[in-house]
Amino acid sequence: MSEKWLKEHDNLEKLLQKANQSLSERAKYPKSSSNYNKITNQLKTQLGKIEISINGLERALEDSNESKLTYLEKNRRANMLNQLKTSLRQIDQGLKGEGPSQKDSLLIDFEAFNAQPTESEETVNFNSEQLSSQHDRIIQNQERGLETLSHVIQNQKRIATTIGGEVDRQNDLIDSMGDKMDNLNERLIKETRNTRVIMHKSGTCGLWMIVLILLIAIIIIAAIPI
Repeated sequence: MSEKWLKEHDNLEKLLQKANQSLSERAKYPKSSSNYNKITNQLKTQLGKIEISINGLERALEDSNESKLTYLEKNRRANMLNQLKTSLRQIDQGLKGEGPSQKDSLLIDFEAFNAQPTESEETVNFNSEQLSSQHDRIIQNQERGLETLSHVIQNQKRIATTIGGEVDRQNDLIDSMGDKMDNLNERLIKETRNTRVIMHKSGTCGLWMIVLILLIAIIIIAAIPI
């Protein structure tokens, strides 16, 4: 099940890349052309199927069959799903003409603040109200992108915190084992020393017993009349 999940994710990632390429291809044609409408209809169908598949992956991740996954792996896959959802939303926005479909829409081009404003073919005929409306849409897209990025960062922070806690726990176990080994070594040295003392005392007592037996034998021999 785990390998199947990852394989399905990779397939969806490739489909989203192809959809993004199709969206770029559509931009080459006039909006009133048959090719433009044909690509638009194909993309709508593809994006609908991709969304269904992403939802299926999300349910599979929450399913009891995936309970063998570690906490870190579940978070990693949750981040992978968020990236798929973000790509899908950006392509869908590009399809509807609501904003850019590329990943760059997640970031703010700070160098643009120093550049002179320029008119594009899309905005050359816009009045002030239309320009303001388009600006609001762009800001909303950026805010949604930043919100998604914030969720990803929060997940990464939780993963880092979990890893840090696990490392601390392992360090405590290693320190505890080191202390026990030191205590065991000290006890072993002490018992070895005691054993040597006992062996030495046992040898000395044996010699005294032999001397005592010889002394008794000599006395007995001396007491026997010749």
